[in-house]
Amino acid sequence: MILDGESLNGMILTGIDLSRASLRGTSMHATNLMNADLRGADLTGANLVEADLIMAKLDGAVLTGANLHQADLLGASLRNATMSEADLRGALHVPAASGGC
Repeated sequence: MILDGESLNGMILTGIDLSRASLRGTSMHATNLMNADLRGADLTGANLVEADLIMAKLDGAVLTGANLHQADLLGASLRNATMSEADLRGALHVPAASGGC
């Protein structure tokens, strides 16, 4: 699935399967992604400010340059995620780095 540059701001996407999706530069400000499957997704440069990523699966996701300012990552899985230059300022419940984080 390709959603590059789309605006998904404020949407309720609880439990959605976006595994391996291309979400480059997509805006998901204040989007509810609780329990979402984002494994292997490309979120390069995505706007995830204030996003609800509680229990989201982000294993192997590419978050290079993504903005996760004030996002909630409680229980999120980020194994082998690429997070170079990601903005995590003010993010809540950031999991301990493992793998490629």
